[in-house]
Amino acid sequence: MWLSSLLVVGAGVATASAAYAPGKAFDRFITIWLENRDFVEVEKNAHTKALAKDGILLTQYYGLTHPSQPNYIASVGGDYFGMDHDEIAKIPGNVSTVVDLFDTKGISWKGYFEGIPGPGYMGEGSTAPGGSEWTYVSKHNPFISYESISRNGTRLANIQSFADFDTDVKTNKLPQYAHMSPNMDNDGHDTTLEFAANWSQAFLTPLLKNKEFMNNTLILLTYDESETYSVPNRIVSILLGGAVPADLKGTTDDTFYTHYSILSTLENNWGLPNLGRYDVGANVFDFVARKTGYNNHPPSNMASVNNSLSYGGFLHSDEKAYKPIPPPNLQLIGAGGKGVGPSVMEAWGSAKGEKTPYDGSGIVYDGGDGKSNPNAPVYKAQAPAPRVTSPATTNTLPSTAPPTHSPTITSGTSRMMALDVNWAGIGFGVFAIAAFIL
Repeated sequence: MWLSSLLVVGAGVATASAAYAPGKAFDRFITIWLENRDFVEVEKNAHTKALAKDGILLTQYYGLTHPSQPNYIASVGGDYFGMDHDEIAKIPGNVSTVVDLFDTKGISWKGYFEGIPGPGYMGEGSTAPGGSEWTYVSKHNPFISYESISRNGTRLANIQSFADFDTDVKTNKLPQYAHMSPNMDNDGHDTTLEFAANWSQAFLTPLLKNKEFMNNTLILLTYDESETYSVPNRIVSILLGGAVPADLKGTTDDTFYTHYSILSTLENNWGLPNLGRYDVGANVFDFVARKTGYNNHPPSNMASVNNSLSYGGFLHSDEKAYKPIPPPNLQLIGAGGKGVGPSVMEAWGSAKGEKTPYDGSGIVYDGGDGKSNPNAPVYKAQAPAPRVTSPATTNTLPSTAPPTHSPTITSGTSRMMALDVNWAGIGFGVFAIAAFIL
């Protein structure tokens, strides 16, 4: 049974136009998500190879868990809060997202979803006219689970369709950040690897030839998760666009990344505050880090990373695995060189004495193998991130991935800076509460 909902947006609730905020390595970031394929299969595909020649293939990029939805919500919120399912979820309004970070710099954003019936649609899924199978699904929408977005009519208006994307491209009115989820056929979920890879090349080729679109734009084409649960969750991701240096096109990057690297890269590029969660300590895309002087480091537990099962938490389906949402670590300095965002401090300031699993070390936590869980989150007193030295000779990746050859890297002292949250100039808009009909 499918659900439908109608968002009523008043005529006075319009998408706010944000001031242009230049970045250090790119001025616009667009991430496009495909579904459920193993790295070793995708990298062989001819369409994927053709796209990789125009960009950087990230060879050590990992999904965070299975199934799909937790990977999506983690990419904008810095945690998946134990989620191990694709059902509708509600994350309380005191949990901030990348949207709150964008607000501190006036960075415009949108989510574009193929097949969505209308702006801010709140249903679990929808079908094409005359169809019986879902084309749009909320589980592939990373924004809709967060009540800080779903209960804000202005923010909901930024959740739009691929038709809106086409219009924004033609009128040169794209936001500075966009998440894009194709429909269930084009993303490969209900079709095949070949179908999705062919769609990706066909969709991106004209955009990569569009000078206005390409102007200092960075595109991340990624998969949400691997297909095979019994092996580490390694996925193909490619960086494309005009922001990619010409001498790096057709190359590979062997740095360790997860979906949290999206957040750390955005923070690093625009000098944004952080969420105080797993965004802090996640590696920044290497070509960006080199441009900004940020020092990456491999996680100390890289050899045991699996990311196939979810750790316990607020959204876990097993009542025995339930845990309250952890407080963010209010003492962390992120890749943007700043402390936690003002919305984070406002919501969680009273919890500064509580323990948290977020330590800024970059250690990757997962749910183990169902029998043992050596990488379960460890709760500690809130403190600044540690200095991390990672000799290349001690790093060993899972057997499914070739070794990376990273130099000895010491994390920058910027992550040991005192917390410096700048409250000046932060205004609070009036929330427009939308009406929902289920």
